[in-house]
Amino acid sequence: MNCQGIDRAFARRVVAAVVACLGTLALLPAVAAADEAEALYDPGTVWVIEVDLPQASKEALEADPEGKYQPATMTFKRTNGAPGEVVETLGPKNVEMRLKGSASFKPLSGKAAFKIKIPKDDPSFLGLRKMTLNNMVEDPSMTHETLSYELHRALGVPASRTGFVYLRLNGEDFGVYMNVENYDNVAMAKKLGEFDGDVQHVYEGENGADLKPELVGDFEVDEGPDDISDLEALAAAVNETDPAPWSSVVGPLADLDEITRMWAAEKYSGQIDGYAGGPGLDHPNNYFLATGPDGLFRMLPWGQDETWKGDNHLPFEGEAGVMFEKCLDDTICKGKYLDGLEALQATVPSLALNTLAVCTAEMLAPWQQLEEEESTRFEYDADEIAAAVAETRAFIAARPDELADFLGNDAPAEPNPVDSCPTDSDGGGGDQSSLPPPPTVIVDPPPRLTFGATRLQGSFVATRVVAPGAGAVTQKVTTRINGRRVRACSTQANPPGAGKVKVGCRLSEWVQTARAEGPLKLRVRVEFNPAGSGKSRAVVRVLNAPKRG
Repeated sequence: MNCQGIDRAFARRVVAAVVACLGTLALLPAVAAADEAEALYDPGTVWVIEVDLPQASKEALEADPEGKYQPATMTFKRTNGAPGEVVETLGPKNVEMRLKGSASFKPLSGKAAFKIKIPKDDPSFLGLRKMTLNNMVEDPSMTHETLSYELHRALGVPASRTGFVYLRLNGEDFGVYMNVENYDNVAMAKKLGEFDGDVQHVYEGENGADLKPELVGDFEVDEGPDDISDLEALAAAVNETDPAPWSSVVGPLADLDEITRMWAAEKYSGQIDGYAGGPGLDHPNNYFLATGPDGLFRMLPWGQDETWKGDNHLPFEGEAGVMFEKCLDDTICKGKYLDGLEALQATVPSLALNTLAVCTAEMLAPWQQLEEEESTRFEYDADEIAAAVAETRAFIAARPDELADFLGNDAPAEPNPVDSCPTDSDGGGGDQSSLPPPPTVIVDPPPRLTFGATRLQGSFVATRVVAPGAGAVTQKVTTRINGRRVRACSTQANPPGAGKVKVGCRLSEWVQTARAEGPLKLRVRVEFNPAGSGKSRAVVRVLNAPKRG
């Protein structure tokens, strides 16, 4: 049983709802026709990916997980949605890969997440250049990213497509992963039109990078030239204090209609770890800024695993990134944001998000069982997954009325709802009684662990952490000197309960002396181990330590 048929029905109703609400197809980005990679992003099936990672590559990734990409080969096997039922095989394919993640980071000995590159001199594989495989360890339901990106795309935001894979590496089962489409130049050409890398950009914003002149340097240039004068101009416009209407200054540089709809989707889905999610350590986070052939900036979502969680019922206004706050202070831009919320309100019923969550969970269940039986890396058992899906559905059920209260209107009814997953024989139909009703009572979740900023101040490396309870917070810093990885410093703090804690250590004299010879790259691993039972969580950051005289 899968949701492929349901997904096509969703797409038809989504387009109809958006066009009816805004009255024009101009809302939708200039996306090219279906491309070769489309099959990888079918939410109704699962691909099996088998990786052969040579020993030298394995050792390099263990020593420096987020450093250089390492050679590997990958074979892709498309299934009909069930384990063991392969209908198509592609590869083996030469690729390069490294580990990824912050709060979700896991080493190769655990359920590691991966970034993958397709070599530029061999572009034949489905037209792809990059892939991201998320381990979903922060989302026990394994539905959040699919639901959130679907919502963004339904509002005309050129957001990533998603698909599911089951990963095996060197014959070992790693389990179920989310395949998230990257915002590289190949993907952006499909989403916005022909990509001119000599003048267009894709910027990544994370860990507090915001559109303030003093923070422009915190953005990563993922695509495009080193000249970031376009980003500097946008930051200057966003912070313009001239009495002219703010939207008239920013509007010529950014697609405010599309950006405000992106914020509407963030708020509605409870994206606490994005641009409009509110205050927090290292916020804003998880977003991209991209320019199209028209030169206008768009804002694109990323890192959607924190959405649809029980305690993330964000207010639709309030503190967020500077561009969001400036927009709400401007009458015209705030009107666009409210229009975006109303468009979302009209679109959501046609998405049948509750059904999509149930169908996705149903499709993944045998793969999750396989992961639990065959892998030592699984994070959640069937009961934990079911509880997380129930929490997701409760959030979905509550949000329409919350938005209606904010807008001062009535939540629209869901037209012709799809209430069950289609079967392979009939492609749809069924009785709603086959689905358990979404819960109406949400159990208060435990306090959330947050890894804040890691900073280098002189020779002192410090990290802020919000601990969910008593435990141990450790920070270990290493670097390479003369080709050898050495310990630069380490420290530990033991918070007695939930709250903020800062861990910091001073670089060793040897490392400080080495900095006189040239800059160093510091690898910082911060880990929280809860007192008593519970799983540890860790984050790995890389800091550049400049040369010191």
